Amino acid sequence: MDYTGLKCPVCGKPFTSDDDIVVCPECGAPYHRACYQQAGHCIFQEKHGTPDAWKPPEKQTETGAEGKICPRCGKKNARESLFCDQCGQLLSGGASKGASPNGGYSPYGTPNPNASPYQNPGVPNSPPYQNPGAPNAPYSGPYPFAFDPMGGVRPEEPLGDGVTAGDAAKFVQTNPQYYIPAFVNRKRYHRNRFNFSAFLCSGGWMLYRKQYKWGAIFTGIMLLIYVLSTFISYRFATPIIMDLMQQVGVDINAAYPTMEQSVQFMALLMQQAPWQIFLVWAPSLLSLLRFALMLFVGFNGNRMYMNHCIRKIRTLREENPDPSDYAVRLQLHGGVNTSLAICLLICYMIVVYLPQLFLY
Repeated sequence: MDYTGLKCPVCGKPFTSDDDIVVCPECGAPYHRACYQQAGHCIFQEKHGTPDAWKPPEKQTETGAEGKICPRCGKKNARESLFCDQCGQLLSGGASKGASPNGGYSPYGTPNPNASPYQNPGVPNSPPYQNPGAPNAPYSGPYPFAFDPMGGVRPEEPLGDGVTAGDAAKFVQTNPQYYIPAFVNRKRYHRNRFNFSAFLCSGGWMLYRKQYKWGAIFTGIMLLIYVLSTFISYRFATPIIMDLMQQVGVDINAAYPTMEQSVQFMALLMQQAPWQIFLVWAPSLLSLLRFALMLFVGFNGNRMYMNHCIRKIRTLREENPDPSDYAVRLQLHGGVNTSLAICLLICYMIVVYLPQLFLY
């Protein structure tokens, strides 16, 4: 047993690692050797064999009065906290035992000039590539390398309306290291970052991020454009194009028409009625419109999501003055909707491939 820090019952001084310590063979009470010789016996001998006999003090656990330690960033939180105040990590199941103050890693440690190549400079004499949070177990910990869930942003960084970056990280939950710096750059420097996920998925990305109002609007617009483009293409544009190609002698089964046939086709197309020309170009114009909407969402997605987060966090804080209730509501209303994303993917495949079963 390690008696370091316990107090000698005789002199009252805490034990150190260099002290000469003896223990009572009956109850196990520790003494300095000189103090035990001075007393001549265990000062608790009258209580030997009784429930009041000396017992080693119980160590206070990390989930006790000291609170919970976040397994991700190492910050101490209140005992009743459900989420980390700094990074938003879920604290269910108590604190991670054995977590170091830096969350299981030693970022930016003092370089060791005698360290071997590829050795972690913050942990002297550690094996190559070893996770300092788990000795002799390379990569065995959940975070073997330094990872900042806030993306280098201070949790107390203001975003507006009393909402901080730490609050936004708890609400975002998924991929905060991308969104929090994007929010701060937008708020502080008015700089925008293009969001490729928002560009590619548009309304689907908004619904995935629980922006249901704008997500439903953009999804409906994109769906309407696609259905209208498909209908015009197969019902009007394709028959007109096929008829004109036959008039100029283009073999439909050939891979490509010749240059001369292409020129004749365009000349013949320009001779058609204006409404026919419009119907031929309508699918392309609708595709350009859809692409323009995708660009709009890509360029403005982060700004719209930041405003959504600030508005929801402010509302939840006003409706839930109790910190515990507020933390639970923040977890429920934030994050992403994975099931809805899967449903949208299935619906997209049905809309794209189902018409082909009836048109071919």
